[in-house]
Amino acid sequence: MISQKENNKKLSVIIVNYKSEHYLSRCLDSFYRAAEGRVSAEVIIVNNYPLETLEGIKKTFPEIRIIVNAQNGGFGHGNNIGARVATGELLLLLNPDTEILSDSLTKVIAEFKLNPETGVVGSGLITEKQQAQPWSAGSEVSLWDLIKNNLGILSSRLIWEKEKKTEAAWVSGTALFVPRKLFLELGGFDENIFMYFEDVDLCARIRMAGKRIVYFPEFRVLHKCGGSYGEKNKHNQNRHYYDSLLYYFQKHRSGLEFAVVKVLRKLFFA
Repeated sequence: MISQKENNKKLSVIIVNYKSEHYLSRCLDSFYRAAEGRVSAEVIIVNNYPLETLEGIKKTFPEIRIIVNAQNGGFGHGNNIGARVATGELLLLLNPDTEILSDSLTKVIAEFKLNPETGVVGSGLITEKQQAQPWSAGSEVSLWDLIKNNLGILSSRLIWEKEKKTEAAWVSGTALFVPRKLFLELGGFDENIFMYFEDVDLCARIRMAGKRIVYFPEFRVLHKCGGSYGEKNKHNQNRHYYDSLLYYFQKHRSGLEFAVVKVLRKLFFA
C-alpha cells in the first residue's frame, strides 16, 4: 500500500466526478497499480454530486479523500477545489473515465526534476480501439487553425500521433501533470470556462509564464470519453464546447479573430 503520511506525499491525484462513478473503480485500480512501490501519493475525489453515489467507492478505497462540491461548477472549478487542499508537490488531474496503462509514472515525475522549465506534462491518451486519441495534444489554437481543421488539414495530428515526447502548445486535461505551486500561482483553471478549453487556456498561461508544455505519449492512458455527459446530453456538450471556444478567442486572440469566431458560432450553433 502507498504511504499516506502527510509529509511524504509527492503526488496528488485529483479526480472530478459527476455521474461517472461507474468508471471510478477501474480508474483508481489502474492508478494504484501504476504507483504501487514507486510513487507516494494521495487521491482526492471532488464529487459534483451527492456523496451517497460514492459510498461503495469509499468502502473499496478507504484511503481516498472525498470532497463534496455543493454545486457543479464544472471541470475547472472542481480541480481548483482539489488543488487547494492537495499536499503533493505535483498534481495529476485525472478524468474518472480513464485507466492508466503504463508503468512509467516515475518517468513523468522525473521529467519535471530533470527539466525545470517544464510546466505541464500531458499523457498519451488511447481510445478503446488502441489508437491515439485525436485532440489529446496540439498546436496553437487560432482562426487559421480552425479553418484548416474544418478543411481536414489537422496540424495537431502531427503532435498527438508522436510516439516520443515532444513540445506542444497545449495538452488535454484528461490526464495532465502540473506542479501544484505553479498551478496555484496562476490561479488554477479559469472558472469562467465550465467545460472544454480550460486545459488549452491553462497551457497558454503557463507558456506565457516561460514554461514548456510537453506531450509524453509513453505514459499511456485509456480514455473512454464522454462519461459525464452521455448520449442524451449532446446538445449541452456542444453548447459548452462553442461557449468555451468563443471565450478562449476573446481572452487570447485578436479582436478580429474573436469577431469572426463569434459570427461562426451564431451560424453553426445559435
